[in-house]
Amino acid sequence: MSFKTKLAAAALAAVTLAGAVAASTGEAAAKPKFGPALGFGLVAGTAIGLAAASSAYAHPYGGYGYYGPAGCRWVPVHNYYGQYVGSKRVCW
Repeated sequence: MSFKTKLAAAALAAVTLAGAVAASTGEAAAKPKFGPALGFGLVAGTAIGLAAASSAYAHPYGGYGYYGPAGCRWVPVHNYYGQYVGSKRVCW
């Protein structure tokens, strides 16, 4: 993973942990606080998670017409005299 990806993951973990701590502090009362919103949130989260998982595994290796990772292409290679000698894969 790149540095930016690791930094984003660490920031997301810190925000999630801070939110959990902030949500858990408060007075303890035996009354319902969430109502139907909790049920709707759980159903929506499950639906989104299932959709993401099914699309990730629907077509292995990128699906139909997959010719390599995005950002790569084949470029011609020429020798010192300008003669074509083959192709080379270049990724960025």
